Amino acid sequence: MTRSNTTDDPNPTLEHPDPRGDEARAAVPHGRETMPAGRVLIAMLVALLVWGLLYAPSLKRSSEAQPLGTRRTVSLWVLRPVAAIADAVALTSVTDGVMRAFGRDPNAAPGGTIDVPEPEELPTVGPSVSVAPEPEGPVTKDSKIRRPTPTNELRVVVVGDSLAAGLGVYLEREFRPQLVRLSRQGRISTGLSRLDYFDWMTAMRQIENGFEPDLVVVMIGDNDNQSLQSPGGKTVAEIGSFEWPKGYEARVEEFSRIAVDGGAHVAWVGLPIVQRKERWDVMQRQNDIFERVVIPEPNALYVDTWDRFSTRDGQYTPFHWQDGKAEVIRAADGLHFTPRGYELVAEAVTEAVVDQFRLTPKALAD
Repeated sequence: MTRSNTTDDPNPTLEHPDPRGDEARAAVPHGRETMPAGRVLIAMLVALLVWGLLYAPSLKRSSEAQPLGTRRTVSLWVLRPVAAIADAVALTSVTDGVMRAFGRDPNAAPGGTIDVPEPEELPTVGPSVSVAPEPEGPVTKDSKIRRPTPTNELRVVVVGDSLAAGLGVYLEREFRPQLVRLSRQGRISTGLSRLDYFDWMTAMRQIENGFEPDLVVVMIGDNDNQSLQSPGGKTVAEIGSFEWPKGYEARVEEFSRIAVDGGAHVAWVGLPIVQRKERWDVMQRQNDIFERVVIPEPNALYVDTWDRFSTRDGQYTPFHWQDGKAEVIRAADGLHFTPRGYELVAEAVTEAVVDQFRLTPKALAD
């Protein structure tokens, strides 16, 4: 007797398959087409290739900011020919147009450029107007910072890396806008080691000549645990060598001297304690150099942030206690500050400037 092909068959065979198999194989929704996995992979690779060609110049500039080493060398070795191909076939013109639409210069030099605001024309000197005298040669002694007036504002510039970029925002709020004009010139990923990436010596001269600042606030050094490079890319001193501290100190001296001899007073803000203990030795050595160079310099002062924002036993803490309450003052990365933290750094700078440079308290905001 022949067995019937029904779902009651407890032992379906190849000759009598389970009729539910057709429904299982038809699980793809109606109207939706499938694509073989190989074709999907090819599409992804093509999209990745096009993206790489479009953004190779931007990726190359980002790689140039990386610390010297194998990772940077390999990434540039890969990206330079890809960027050249993108330029040759004019693909980068698409991304350049997008960047310009968002207000970015696609042809900007590594590290960016200094956008120095021109100082207003100085008024004719009268009984109520105080104009700082032009410096004559190297500055050899301390002088009082000039008293600003509504017609001749005090010009302040904040320079350095990403820490300076954050400080500039909150330091500007410390001053009375009717009497003080502040220019924020912090540039992320920059420092005094990699002059091939961003030449702060040239930038400082440009600021002195163009903006003619009365006060230069410096906060720099977080990115400087690298070999010293000349503006042309030549290695001057390897990181970890005996030559590095001496070469770095010479750059700190040159940088501060450019500002002082240009007629400005300098407030150099030291590096703050960070969460990663393995960075402490290098950063404290940098702070020692900053302090050793700046303190004897005429019209210059050093603002400590390491001890100011560490615990009593010298450890890192993200908190600051005030009026019996704990405030979070450090960002999650353990390096930068929160808005409240930058406010405290800005207050420390203004207090030092009033105390040592005898800036009139009338220049400060209420």
